[in-house]
Amino acid sequence: MLDGLKSHPDRLLVDHLIGTSKRAQEKAQRIDWQTFGIEKGRALKLVHLCCLSHDFAKASRDFQDYINAPSQGVHVSHAPLSALVTYHVLRKNGFDVKHSAFGYFIVRHHHGEFSDFGFIQENREKIERQFFSIPSDFKKWFENSVSISLDFSIESLLNEIEKQIDSLCFFTDFSFKDYLLLQTLSSILISSDREDAALKDLTITISKKLTIEMLEKYISQLPSGGLINEMRKKFNDHIKQNLRHVDSNILSITAPTGIGKTLANLRVALSMTDENTLIVYALPFINIIDQTLDTIYRVLSGVEFDSTTVLPYHHLADPSYEDPLYEQQSIQNILIEGWHSQIVVTTFVSLFESLFTNKKVPFFHKLLNSVIVLDEVQSIPHKYWKPLAELFEEMAKFNCKIVLSTATQPMIVEKTKELVTDKFELNRTKLHFHREISFSDFKRVAEEEAKKSLDKNEKLLIVLNTIRESKEVYEALRTSISKEKLCYLSSNVIPKHRFERTRRIKQTKSAMVCVSTQVVEAGVDVSFDKVIRDEAPFDSILQVAGRCNRNYTSSLGDVHVYKVIEDERKRSFSSYIYDTLLLDITREILNQGQIEERNFPDLSKKYFTNIKKRANIDKENLSQLVKSLSFEKIGSSFHLIDKKYSTASLFIEYDKRAMKLREELNQTLKDSKMEKFEKIARVAKLLRQMAMYTIEVPILREKLEGALIVENGLLVVPHDNLRYWYNDEIGFQRSEEVMMF
Repeated sequence: MLDGLKSHPDRLLVDHLIGTSKRAQEKAQRIDWQTFGIEKGRALKLVHLCCLSHDFAKASRDFQDYINAPSQGVHVSHAPLSALVTYHVLRKNGFDVKHSAFGYFIVRHHHGEFSDFGFIQENREKIERQFFSIPSDFKKWFENSVSISLDFSIESLLNEIEKQIDSLCFFTDFSFKDYLLLQTLSSILISSDREDAALKDLTITISKKLTIEMLEKYISQLPSGGLINEMRKKFNDHIKQNLRHVDSNILSITAPTGIGKTLANLRVALSMTDENTLIVYALPFINIIDQTLDTIYRVLSGVEFDSTTVLPYHHLADPSYEDPLYEQQSIQNILIEGWHSQIVVTTFVSLFESLFTNKKVPFFHKLLNSVIVLDEVQSIPHKYWKPLAELFEEMAKFNCKIVLSTATQPMIVEKTKELVTDKFELNRTKLHFHREISFSDFKRVAEEEAKKSLDKNEKLLIVLNTIRESKEVYEALRTSISKEKLCYLSSNVIPKHRFERTRRIKQTKSAMVCVSTQVVEAGVDVSFDKVIRDEAPFDSILQVAGRCNRNYTSSLGDVHVYKVIEDERKRSFSSYIYDTLLLDITREILNQGQIEERNFPDLSKKYFTNIKKRANIDKENLSQLVKSLSFEKIGSSFHLIDKKYSTASLFIEYDKRAMKLREELNQTLKDSKMEKFEKIARVAKLLRQMAMYTIEVPILREKLEGALIVENGLLVVPHDNLRYWYNDEIGFQRSEEVMMF
């Protein structure tokens, strides 16, 4: 009978349980269990027993009927009974109530999101029927494998577990360490479970081809001469020297924009890795990920590599794999979602919403053996500083190193090892703060400055706070300036066009005017002769100032900041986007009128000190939610990007490539013969590719459903209707002509 029991259509149940355990054991070997307060041998046994038990109930008659004839059988959840058995097995093997309860909890949720930690009421009669339908030979095999007898009644076991877990929750003060332990155990189980189902006995090989020697070679070939290049060389040597005296797992790199922090971050990461270390390079915005990837690819120049060396991980990424063993989409999906790579380049959203979550995170266990680089760390909202600091400090007790890199260091973690101990002073820009100005007058100022810049053959950047504001300024300039001399950037434009336009800005040496929202701010390696910006918090102002005279090609570039007021409502545009307290603090510290770059560090310190004193740095009470293992509340409370209004996702069928992707998605979803995991992976890949043509627009989805095609959960602007909905220059435009409301 054992040979007939299946866990998946093409995998025997016993083989799956053993295979899952084997993969999990390999992962568990790399974890520092002593820091969790568990002896390593006991931790390995805990993981082993959870893996052997996690699909116990798949041996039941109902599940086997379903797996052998999915179209006829009724799917019955196997997690409840398997979780009860896990708890029994762990207790009988000498594990305490807490660790047994953790085992119960991760098995109970290995096919769904975490609930708040605790006992879950079940349909007792259904579980009892399931238990009694388990074949005797499977029970015997299982009892021999876990070294205990299944000598219990379901009713008494349920009562015992409920009583003990309720008591545990009432009397125990959980901690960040408990949160990490639960997430780590869950990650090891679900990643091993998925890998065995998709890969069977295939071994994943990571290509660790990025080395410190390659980085040294690349840096040695960079241009020399000139003030900025000499400063970059000095900065690189300084970081290299200070890495010899590292005595902390939380490091900081605080230095001016454009001085070479990306290369410094890579040096630090590569200097602190071993064969089991994952490098995670996280940035706040997708538009600067490509820039960082381009730097890494140049370092790897001349070496053949794929996404097992460098994995871009965000919704616009389309990773590639060269090994024929990985050609199946289902296998590639495992590699991507499990972060099977030497270095993962991702967004703050992807990283932090995997740290504070009630979802399953297959790579979570890897983070305890990682170097996490947080580039442009000032972008983290202050309302999450406290919980992030606590989590970083707890993770640093393991083999996790965290690097906080920025030109304007916020005070997230109190004690860090600063790697920049010399003063690297650049004085490339001067900030000019102007009084309030009406939007009508501001548009006239923008037109005048644009004409001046073009006459002088200079590049001008104008940064606005809202899409409406940016579109109106662009359209005002468009009346007197040809589109060849203009560029528009905002989230209103499909990502494909944003990337193309950013490349154009970087490559253009002649005069031009770029009108943009905040998408151009942090980290984008572009340089303008002059910048005009609508009012913003101080850190955002400094970031956009970093786009002015970035390469020190002139003595002092000018950045003009205005408080732009709506003509009708008499309200500042900045108030729609930014926290009032941040704007108030900015106004208080920037009352001198003019400030040069050499004064930025002192003012930055003053700004962040004020935030820490006056702002709520745990606004969502996340620290307490973590300590109480309130996973559902964590999942609903932590949103790195705080949307102030409802949005709808639109797929813009802009060109033949977009039309082909839409057609392929429809064909894949209709293909009834495609294997389940292959279809899931294929759909995921197509959606990633379609994201290059997808935008979020500030409008209720319901208002568009009557005017646009709703297809596979997507709102689609078909190619034939582009003229009504999408403008080549400014992107999405709401067409009153085809909307009947």
